[in-house]
Amino acid sequence: MPKHKFITKKQSGHIRTTVTMRRGEAIALCRCWESEKFPLCNGYHKNIDDDRGPVVILTDCDTDFLEK
Repeated sequence: MPKHKFITKKQSGHIRTTVTMRRGEAIALCRCWESEKFPLCNGYHKNIDDDRGPVVILTDCDTDFLEK
């Protein structure tokens, strides 16, 4: 299981989630809007009659790139 951290808070009137990941980690973002861990996918989309799966994001870049 990844070691990513996420924080969801209201900022400037909008709900914002910040995910901090390490190189090589992957996360799945919910697109069915039914996940109890929203915005992270918990696999609930498999229980509904829809073809939407998660958005999978893989970090595969150098931290130097992110710091520039």
